[in-house]
Amino acid sequence: MHVAVLIQNTSHPLGLRLREMLQARLSCRESELISFDRAEETLARGKASVLVVVLSPAPELALNYLRKLRSRVSGPVLAVGLASDSKLILRALHEGADHYLDESDLEAQLDSVIQRLQINLERTQQSNGRLIGLLGASGGSGTSTLAVNLAGVLARDRGRCALIDLKPGVGDLAALLDLKPTHNLADLCLNSARMDRAMFESALVVHASGVHLLAPPQMYEDIRLVTAAGVNKTLHLARDLFRHTVVDLEDCYHEEQATVLRQADAILLVFRLDFTSLRSTKRILENLAQAGIDGERVSLAINRFGQAKELPLTQAEEALGRKISFIVPDDPKTINAANNAGEPAVFRSPSSKVALSIVQMANGLSARDETESTPTPRHPVKSANGWLAVFHG
Repeated sequence: MHVAVLIQNTSHPLGLRLREMLQARLSCRESELISFDRAEETLARGKASVLVVVLSPAPELALNYLRKLRSRVSGPVLAVGLASDSKLILRALHEGADHYLDESDLEAQLDSVIQRLQINLERTQQSNGRLIGLLGASGGSGTSTLAVNLAGVLARDRGRCALIDLKPGVGDLAALLDLKPTHNLADLCLNSARMDRAMFESALVVHASGVHLLAPPQMYEDIRLVTAAGVNKTLHLARDLFRHTVVDLEDCYHEEQATVLRQADAILLVFRLDFTSLRSTKRILENLAQAGIDGERVSLAINRFGQAKELPLTQAEEALGRKISFIVPDDPKTINAANNAGEPAVFRSPSSKVALSIVQMANGLSARDETESTPTPRHPVKSANGWLAVFHG
């Protein structure tokens, strides 16, 4: 267990005492004091089990770091400050703190939350839930259709599966499953400070296949309510309760989206074999690398494979500098019929080539120890002139 105590001055007696108390009560194998200017760099190297943010003597600066770093922490966040400042308490909780401790009565305050804290940590450590994020390289990549079908296969073959639609305002997973959610992700984020298992489960709508969907907000005014802190807490609850969680992502730039990418065990980057989609795929791979996302967690998938005049597969691999792991054939008749009926193609047309390819994808992404890419057909390599030169020139 790793406990990080974030404080403006690492030699301050309050920080030193706090670290000792946490170390004794939580049986920490590793505990460190981190100054504000080193916080992002330190936490980027690995996820802390517990983050403690000391607000005194610079509460505004501390709250700023609390907001930025909440999504980097896998476990609970504690804020330590003066209990006499009620506005400060509310702001700390709003920025993502799970508990607020009075610095003038620290020992008693810490003892009052430690039992629940240990229970939550044990549950998190025992969680085996696998997180899979789907990211489309460009519009029309078909990630939503793949997400619905992938979750359906995992629910059918490996027990129930959580499916999170992280496309606020435009997500359509509910329609693809013919479901009518009454709650959504914005409701959870709005109440993230007190979100628990019961609240999380009440926000899910269940499909007959065993897919448990968390829908996005559809109203414009609710989109801003989706926060990285709320998404972070939602992900941990999902992984506690489900063996697999599939997330349909909107992009790789906004912080609530990046929260998923940083935690994901597997990231499926979906694209088509056309120039604009391929160029966007290369840019996304570069952005993921710059963000510190381990490239080994990223798998490439071609969707709608087999269309006329598409780019050669082998040249696409050469342009990207990576092998393509999964190929989903173009089958508009099967997919359109399934989507229009609100029934995943893997259930409506299980023997179709597109359904079988998604089953193969599910098997590959859910295998924890898989090291080999799924074998794929290869086209003969043609001239590297023309469009390919754009990627290497």
